[in-house]
Amino acid sequence: MPFSYDHNQSLGYLTGVASRLLSNLLAVRLHEAGIDMTAEQWGAIIVLLNSEPMTQGQLGERLHLEKSSVSRLTNGLERRGWIERTTGPKDNRQRIVTPTPKALETAERCATIARAILEEAQHGMAEDEMLVLRSLLSRTIKNLRGLT
Repeated sequence: MPFSYDHNQSLGYLTGVASRLLSNLLAVRLHEAGIDMTAEQWGAIIVLLNSEPMTQGQLGERLHLEKSSVSRLTNGLERRGWIERTTGPKDNRQRIVTPTPKALETAERCATIARAILEEAQHGMAEDEMLVLRSLLSRTIKNLRGLT
């Protein structure tokens, strides 16, 4: 008797594959453009550029990453000169993360590459379909956040 669960049609599988394909393509295109940044690092830079400086913990919450993953991510960003980490004003154990001028200078090039990839990925989709897709994914994320 065959197993009745078809993972190829599950939301987790489909969103996971789409996410990996987008991330891998972004990494390739950034590399081709001479930008030493991963897709995950670009996600962190976007968060930092669109907000005030924040602690590593806050960055992890925004990116939904574990402490160890945020530490590796920020280590890589700092090593490449994309961020600066300073100690918190109230707690020396806190690390405040801010984007560097290098990140600001390169952000528009990265955004142009990311937008082009999204346009390619959305090829053949009508605007109303994209609105529905974004709405449903946002609702799914909200539902999942309520479960954790």
